[in-house]
Amino acid sequence: MIGKVVVITGATSGIGPIAAERLAAQGARIIIVARDQGRAERSAARLRTIAPKVEHRAHIANLLSLAETNQVGDRIAAEEPRIDVLINNAGNIFCNCSACI
Repeated sequence: MIGKVVVITGATSGIGPIAAERLAAQGARIIIVARDQGRAERSAARLRTIAPKVEHRAHIANLLSLAETNQVGDRIAAEEPRIDVLINNAGNIFCNCSACI
């Protein structure tokens, strides 16, 4: 995984941080997409302790919003010449209630 760029959603809890940490330990550069700035920064900081010579980043977006999903995709595409691995690990709730739409 040395030199590979990995974009991972859901890397702030559950199995996401474990996957991100294992990939970082193998030399991958991790790009986190998360809803919460604080949790994203803590996760990225943890990755920097595991692989300090690699620049890990975090982007903030609520992936329930198609507009935010498009915006974060555009930001990542502008910064990264390539993405080698995409891990769609973000949890989701599917409902028809007005709070979710």
